[in-house]
Amino acid sequence: MSLRLGSVTTVVASSPAMAREILQRHDAMFATRSVPDATRMHAAGSVPWLPPAPRWRALRKMMATELFAPHRLDALHHLRSEKVGELMDHVARLARDGKPVNVGRVAFTTSLNLLSRTIFSHDLTSLDDDNRSGEFQEVVTGIMEAVGTPNVSDFFPVLAPADLQGTRRRLARLLARLHVVFDAEVDQRLRARDAGQHGKNDFLDVLLDVAAREDGKDLLDRQTLRPLFTVTTFFPLLFCNCS
Repeated sequence: MSLRLGSVTTVVASSPAMAREILQRHDAMFATRSVPDATRMHAAGSVPWLPPAPRWRALRKMMATELFAPHRLDALHHLRSEKVGELMDHVARLARDGKPVNVGRVAFTTSLNLLSRTIFSHDLTSLDDDNRSGEFQEVVTGIMEAVGTPNVSDFFPVLAPADLQGTRRRLARLLARLHVVFDAEVDQRLRARDAGQHGKNDFLDVLLDVAAREDGKDLLDRQTLRPLFTVTTFFPLLFCNCS
């Protein structure tokens, strides 16, 4: 069945047989995702939006083998236990002091720090720093709203250059705030490497090692690292963000 959404024709796989045709027999043809107008600038180096080409396969393989591989997840079991322990201690201290617990905030902060420790080997905030945690949560909530809000530019592409709802501009400002954090992490690690300090063997070190190779210079430039960190660090938080 097909739907006409504005000027865009959308095909819906409304039966098991048609789903098999699309997802199994002709999966390569239909694998390219439709990129929302708001994320178009971000999509150029982002794994979820890249077409199934060699660049996409290389980035996807690297994430699967270096970030989400079973051996790496098993090696970080102690880190997950540590973060849960910190959360329990924090809640227990607030209970002793008779203070309220912002469940959404502490759950978000714990998830954020778990991801940032995996990628950057340190926490981006703390359970006691409500201001900084609130800033990150505000950015993640803003991204979630900007990406999830229906955008007239997606239904009438001819109007996209005007960005009538300002969604593209709003998302660009939010992502720019994240990029400042990511650029600082990369610059700090590069300075440490130049000073001869030992690597931390985290995901950032893996990416920088790949970028330093002759065949990795075009694969992992700064424009690719930014959306890659956004996907691995903050996109999981979109699904566990509690307000």
